Amino acid sequence: TFYHNLMVSEANHYTMFLKFARKYGDEQEVNKKWDDLLTYEAEIMKDLGKDQTVHG
Repeated sequence: TFYHNLMVSEANHYTMFLKFARKYGDEQEVNKKWDDLLTYEAEIMKDLGKDQTVHG
């Protein structure tokens, strides 16, 4: 329950900040940077393996 609630809270944070960035900044630039970050993190995750760890 704790980790589920934490995940929900963190999801709300990132969506709120993306919404603000798109509202007050250049939406196309924000979307490009967001896509770049998702691509970068996906590359990192591919090499993490399948073992259960605290942060990966």
